Amino acid sequence: MTVPAVPPPVSAITLGVRDVERSTTFYADGLGFRVLNSIPGEITFLQIGPGLMLALWNVSSMPGEYGAVGHGELAPPMSLGHNVGDAATVRRMFDAAVAAGASAINPPTAQEWGGTSACVADPDGFRWDFVWNPAFSVDDDGTIRGV
Repeated sequence: MTVPAVPPPVSAITLGVRDVERSTTFYADGLGFRVLNSIPGEITFLQIGPGLMLALWNVSSMPGEYGAVGHGELAPPMSLGHNVGDAATVRRMFDAAVAAGASAINPPTAQEWGGTSACVADPDGFRWDFVWNPAFSVDDDGTIRGV
């Protein structure tokens, strides 16, 4: 895939986490993302795709920039998705995430639309979907097909 010269319109996703080190271990060791930079106890930046990073920011530091934020009793109302090339990879990613401290939400399941998906919650409750969709593809120019 050719990476465009212009950065994508979304280049960072920030999650407010309770324990930066625990979350860094989960995302680096469990999901295999590369640490770009880390300030212990405050924030870690990970490369999660071409031109895309994930920031794990200590949730208690966020209000100064983002206003009132925090964790409640329910799961945060968002999920992050990782499309993979086959059903076996869904199982491997699910197992690796659980081994790294994720909570299993839904195990790998064959779906009626023809693919396989699984869901875990990271240490702060953020949901990750691992999905194999046989119709999903990304063109050389970055255009997504088959959703």
